[in-house]
Amino acid sequence: MSPSSRVYRRAGELLFVNTTAPKRITPLFGTPGFLVQSACPFTTSQIRRVGLNKQALEASTPRVSTHESPSVSSSKRTRELTSDVGFESLQVVLPGTFILPPLSGFPKPLGQKLRFLWYWLLTKGQEVVTNAAVKFTSKPSFFTRAAMQAKRSTLVPTAKALHRAMAEALASGDRDTINRICTKKLASTLIASIDGRPRGRRYGWELVAYTNRLFYPSVKSHRITATSRDKYSPILRQAVVAISSRQRRVEYDARGQVVPGSEKEIVAVENVALACTYDPRTWTQSEWRLIGTIQPTSLEAWKHEAEVLKRMMLQLR
Repeated sequence: MSPSSRVYRRAGELLFVNTTAPKRITPLFGTPGFLVQSACPFTTSQIRRVGLNKQALEASTPRVSTHESPSVSSSKRTRELTSDVGFESLQVVLPGTFILPPLSGFPKPLGQKLRFLWYWLLTKGQEVVTNAAVKFTSKPSFFTRAAMQAKRSTLVPTAKALHRAMAEALASGDRDTINRICTKKLASTLIASIDGRPRGRRYGWELVAYTNRLFYPSVKSHRITATSRDKYSPILRQAVVAISSRQRRVEYDARGQVVPGSEKEIVAVENVALACTYDPRTWTQSEWRLIGTIQPTSLEAWKHEAEVLKRMMLQLR
């Protein structure tokens, strides 16, 4: 096994050393009046591991003509497989994502507080090691610069831009923008809420200001990992950025008049999850997509999902 293959394998293993609490991904921006509650949310606690459903992926890959050469056939199947794996991995937050809550969200007993912080530190350490291992695989040689460019400094401005664009598109009913900047699952949820609005009703949204600037926005998680152990499987880059903002929302009736009592101004803290992929053959990056907003991690939920995924890993051996 080559050194590159060993690093890929180790990066994949590190991804699943610790596991994350079940986090319900909610549509962005909480539950504003223009978001119908019947729109189905989705959750990362679906019991599956990203990139491991290989049989299903192979079954969905188009058959290659028998007139093509074996090398062309293999290349096509690889492209189809990696494309499917990359698309699948964008839909949910990765297992092992730890979103540290504010101090008010910590467990009360001192011992549990310390244990909670230890889990977070362990997760951050694994995050750093895994990210470095995957970046190392993009180096043409040991002494050359890594081909993969994944600057942490770009995460906050990217998340802020997508967060604002998504809220404006949701308020105005801009389906094209929603489909362009969101994952398929999130887009279908938000478009369903748009379709369920009362006829003639319009909505407005405005970002008044970013708040709590001493602590927000902040990067809560930044993970880079192979989506499977296949050499050419897409590399997933996923981040969670906490944003605190003051937002103004308003509803308009069919005549364009403000609905009485609908204008509200709120301060919200949202953990915005976003992701993109890299092609390991060229190290080109895809466009960022919004996954949704997720809740901070709790000690109880973290332990529960850790046990669930531990049993799953034992069954897969």
